[in-house]
Amino acid sequence: MLRNLNELDFAQLIAIEQLTQNAPWSRETFERCWQAGYQGWVIEFDQNVVGFIIVTMHVGESHILNLGVHPNYQRKGFGRKLLSHAINMARGKEVVITYLEVRRSNKSAIALYQQLGFVQIGERKDYYPTQNGREDALVFAKDLQV
Repeated sequence: MLRNLNELDFAQLIAIEQLTQNAPWSRETFERCWQAGYQGWVIEFDQNVVGFIIVTMHVGESHILNLGVHPNYQRKGFGRKLLSHAINMARGKEVVITYLEVRRSNKSAIALYQQLGFVQIGERKDYYPTQNGREDALVFAKDLQV
C-alpha cells in the first residue's frame, strides 16, 4: 500500500537508511524535512514500511531528496512505484522538471532512473561521504512535460 508519510514512520525510515546508506539521514534530518513541509510517501508490505521517498516541490520544479527501499524488498518494483508516484504528483502540481542526485557507484538506481526517462545533466565532485573519503554524485533530471 502506498500512502503519505507521517511522523510515526520515522523509526522505520531510519532503519531503512541505516541498512542502505553509507551516511544515513538522522532523525533530525527527517524531522527538518517534515517541518519544512516536504512531501513524502511510503510503501507498506505486510504492515511494515519497506520503502519511502521524500521530495521538495517549488514553483515549476521538484527535487527528489531521498529514496530508500529495504534491502529485502529491492528489485521488486517498490522503488519504481515510489518514483512514479512522486513524478505523477509533481505533474499534478504543474512541475515541469524534477532533479535528483545519485552515487556514481549505484548502478541499479541509475538504471531505474534512466528507464523512467531521467537523463544525466551533470555531476557533483566529492558529494557523498564514504568509508574511505568521498564519492561523486551524478545529477539527473526529467522533463515532466513530455
